[in-house]
Amino acid sequence: MTKIESIQFAFVVSAVVATSLLVGCSRNVPSAYDETDVLPAIYPDYVETTFPPNIAPANFMIEEDAEAYIVKLSGSDGSTICVSGQKAIFPEKKWRKLLEANRGGKFSVEVYVKIDGKWLKRRKYENSISDDSADPYLAYRLIEPGYDYGHRIVLAQRCVENFDERVFFDNRSVGTSPCVNCHSFQDRKTERFLFHFRRMDNQSMGGTIIVEGKSAKKVGGNVDANGITCSYPAWRPTGDFVAFSSNYTRQFFHSLSSQKIEVFDAFSDLVLLDSAKNELTMVTQTKDEFEVFPHWSPDGSTLYYCSAHFSPKTPQSTDSERLEEMVKHATELRYSVYKRTFDESSRTFGTPEIVVDAAGQERSALFPRISPDGKFLVYTLSESGVFPIWRPEADLYIKNLETGEERAWKEVNSEDSDSYHSWSSTGRWIVFSSRREDGQYTRLYMSHVDAEGYASKPFMLPQKDPEHGRLFLKSYNVPEIMVEAIKIDPRVLLETAKKPAEPTRNL
Repeated sequence: MTKIESIQFAFVVSAVVATSLLVGCSRNVPSAYDETDVLPAIYPDYVETTFPPNIAPANFMIEEDAEAYIVKLSGSDGSTICVSGQKAIFPEKKWRKLLEANRGGKFSVEVYVKIDGKWLKRRKYENSISDDSADPYLAYRLIEPGYDYGHRIVLAQRCVENFDERVFFDNRSVGTSPCVNCHSFQDRKTERFLFHFRRMDNQSMGGTIIVEGKSAKKVGGNVDANGITCSYPAWRPTGDFVAFSSNYTRQFFHSLSSQKIEVFDAFSDLVLLDSAKNELTMVTQTKDEFEVFPHWSPDGSTLYYCSAHFSPKTPQSTDSERLEEMVKHATELRYSVYKRTFDESSRTFGTPEIVVDAAGQERSALFPRISPDGKFLVYTLSESGVFPIWRPEADLYIKNLETGEERAWKEVNSEDSDSYHSWSSTGRWIVFSSRREDGQYTRLYMSHVDAEGYASKPFMLPQKDPEHGRLFLKSYNVPEIMVEAIKIDPRVLLETAKKPAEPTRNL
């Protein structure tokens, strides 16, 4: 049992101890009570939202002191579930049956609390059950929200239909606690995916691990004499091509700002990898333009990315002088979204076209993601910079690529950072990371998206113990939706990580 599994097991035990199931609703719901016009205070907030029909039980905790608690769920078909205890833990089989029986409809939630010997019924509310199923798996990185190396980082997958979470790569398994990051799946499938592996004690042992079915290889990623490596990846939906940005990332800490850290790129360009031939092609080589976060259109004909412009005051400045000047102006660096057409046969790209002129509005747009039907672009907008996860003002924005209309995605945004996001294969669900809970730890939220691009109230990814979001001391980082489970044996990934990287050829 892994450490994460042990923690989750402890959560489950505590939840079971705190909660007991009731056999029949009619015999256990209080017959005498006073009704109140106050919605129940519950955590997580699962009040008046929309769930997929295949989601794990949305267990919650009632946030008020009482002598006893009863929760009743009722479907429009007449099915009911009743549980007691401050933590409402719903039986998985009964939950699945209720959701499937009322698919496309609603179910009501009634919360009863006993205070000073008297039962009170909080205002009843309804949750919707979408006709649209969610893709069954997520992959993410679990990491402490710190700024040093040496801690535990794992890549894990979670089945959203239940509470099964499995680690497929653990940085401590190689003994030196390296950094692992930037996982990317081809077309949300797990036959082909990759992630970066960096050995801090031995840079030559780092590289990109590329999975092909049940086998894997590790390739080097140096693209020039300075050793700038391939960073943020994007598998093309078909074929062997992966787009990367090559980044020379630096950071500094604020002394007077509430924002703790500033991350910026001193250099960045776009790179194309032929994963079958281990061949790298530079897409851009621009000293004053900083290209980052590539993402393909659903048909693979267009590459979207973000780019910022920076020109030093002294054109002939040295690299160290340039870097020093960038540090002084890092908070002024702002990115816009661009796109370039791609010709597969010649490996060539068209001229850049601006899609979102965020820099012109003195804002920074990052993480462009296109819906599977090609209709919508969702991106993160912040005041400046390249890492919106550190910025409390960061919000999600949506643009209709057919009409050109763009707007703040107010339905999903919060008062804290809302950033990395991923579309489902149907385009009807989106998963994103948010620090709305406490401003420190990122948690995962899901929201239903209709045909016009309007989203339902987001809900936190359900956990067995509803207090997980408060007690779990890891951040959920880079959530990627998958249509299937990862097939490769984690031991193969471990053995691959220990081998020297295969060299890449620069074209």
